[in-house]
Amino acid sequence: MEKKEATNDFTPIAQPDAGGLTYTNKDIDEKFNAVNVLLFGVVIILLVMVATLLIDSFHINSVTYKEYSERTALVENTQKINETLLKKIQDLSEQNKQDRETIRQLLKK
Repeated sequence: MEKKEATNDFTPIAQPDAGGLTYTNKDIDEKFNAVNVLLFGVVIILLVMVATLLIDSFHINSVTYKEYSERTALVENTQKINETLLKKIQDLSEQNKQDRETIRQLLKK
């Protein structure tokens, strides 16, 4: 069995040129902080918009319920008036029948 000798035939890889871009950690941190502030602002604006939509939906639901309640009350009131008028008409019809009978009896005499 032959032992293979370890050879150090490594080809060094050239470091790519940064193209003149040199950033320090402070510069990178400042850029990330700016992006973080921007994203935080967008999230806050979205939360405010969602809250506004919720408040508006509650208001619209409240107004809709109020209008529905008023219309329901109006319909109930109209039904009560109609029932009262129907009862009066029935009473007058009964009175009319009685008056006819009375007139017939008086004419027969």
